[in-house]
Amino acid sequence: MLARLKAPSGPKAWVDLNYLTFPAQLEVEAKMETSIVTSLFLVGLVLVLSLLYQIVYNLFLSPLRQIPGPLLARVTSYWLIFVDITGNRTSTIHRLHQKYGKAVRIGPSEVSLSNIESIKEIYGQQTSFMKAPIYETMSLPPLGIFSLTDRRAHSQRRKYLSHAFSQSNLLDTEPLIAQHIQKLHDKIKAGLNKPLDMLVLFRLLAFDIVGDLFLGQSFGGLDSPKVPGFLHDMDQAFLLGGIESSFPWVFAALTRIPIPSLQHFLASRKRLIQYGKASLNKYVAEYGRDSGRRDLLTKVLSVKDDSGTSVLSDLETYTEIGNLVFAGTVDTTSTTLTYLFWELCRHPVWQERLRAELKSHVADPSTTPSWNAVQELPLLDAVVNEALRLHPAAPASLPRRTPLGGKLLGGYFIPEDVVVSMQCYTTQRESDVFYKPDEFLPERWLEADKISGEMRELFMPFSKGSRACLGKNMAMMELKMTTATLLKSYSVRSAPTTTDDSMTMQDHFLVLPKGGRCDLIFEEVAK
Repeated sequence: MLARLKAPSGPKAWVDLNYLTFPAQLEVEAKMETSIVTSLFLVGLVLVLSLLYQIVYNLFLSPLRQIPGPLLARVTSYWLIFVDITGNRTSTIHRLHQKYGKAVRIGPSEVSLSNIESIKEIYGQQTSFMKAPIYETMSLPPLGIFSLTDRRAHSQRRKYLSHAFSQSNLLDTEPLIAQHIQKLHDKIKAGLNKPLDMLVLFRLLAFDIVGDLFLGQSFGGLDSPKVPGFLHDMDQAFLLGGIESSFPWVFAALTRIPIPSLQHFLASRKRLIQYGKASLNKYVAEYGRDSGRRDLLTKVLSVKDDSGTSVLSDLETYTEIGNLVFAGTVDTTSTTLTYLFWELCRHPVWQERLRAELKSHVADPSTTPSWNAVQELPLLDAVVNEALRLHPAAPASLPRRTPLGGKLLGGYFIPEDVVVSMQCYTTQRESDVFYKPDEFLPERWLEADKISGEMRELFMPFSKGSRACLGKNMAMMELKMTTATLLKSYSVRSAPTTTDDSMTMQDHFLVLPKGGRCDLIFEEVAK
């Protein structure tokens, strides 16, 4: 019996053994394949069911289901991301408000509002709404004042920086601002009677002013025939922030593709920060941290706690320089000036009216008018306000998160942790408040009895409340002094290349003309 159970030997035995076990192996492999197929089927089924549930929930069960809006917006946010990438988000949302009313659902968990009551609720000084997480993608860490979503951290940072932008501090810097405006004036004089790309020239003016005010030295943009590289870095940084916030997985994949030009694009925000770092180090090496200079960087560096230590680290300081100064102040001012002068080309009667006003209020027509001389001029104020109303440099939505417990907004209850927003492009075109809202009519700002509280409340080119733009005073000084300086000497008209189509707004949070330039022709006026 034992002999029978003994393991066989020889080649034949191994062949027989393989023959006997092969069907078993096939059976095991077949079961494994069946198991894999079944698992994949179940995973796919779960995904499909989850997707179907999400669609059904968004359409029929969501607490936002009663808010009107396009069908696609109820199902997915990707439609709006695509619109955003094309630079048409603001105009698209504006058309949706015209179609659906003052509350529009623009995503499964996102609502756009335009009613006046929601402004204080969302953006007022005592608001309980916090900035949406998307702001954190607009800056590299450490986050600057624009990107901080925590209210306490933002309030503290604003306290440290706001004094630098105060009206009294800006008056100290007026001679520097006037010097650069005069330089632009002279550059235009050298190019009279031929097309000049004023979008570029206004940006270079703003950069040179910012350089002197914050870094103790001009960038020399108006002196150089070449456009500085960080201008391109700024444009790329905003586009990059949009890609990262909307498609983080795409952004992560792009960082791994070893194409030099792509990696150069992806590094644009880092270069801005590094430029701020290098500028700060150069400034400190040349002037020290307590120089007593009149520039705004000295004001920032001078803020210390009770122990005498600077409240902002060097990293935080040059992050603010890179993010707030370059990306915020420069493009808002230059874009507004570009559209303001384009509107003056389309409405030459306002050039004549402004020139007459300046002639009667500016003592020395050969110099840059002082801030004191132009600050309160009614016609100039009206033209600047109308340019800011019709062509705000930052027209897009300012997203916030609804607080714990939710809020009643625009006639609808909106639960907590939903993104809500308003865009000044729409509020400033409210037809019930602004007569002929799509037309350039500075006269609407001239009669005090006709400037209603509603007009002032809906007018928010610099945002509202505690999150309002720190650089508002500086922007208004540049806008008015530049406009006055150029118009007292020159008349202006559009070049043939500058058309309504080329000046169509394209926005990636900040605005640029569709054509990428604004060619205007200046001519000297008779003395």
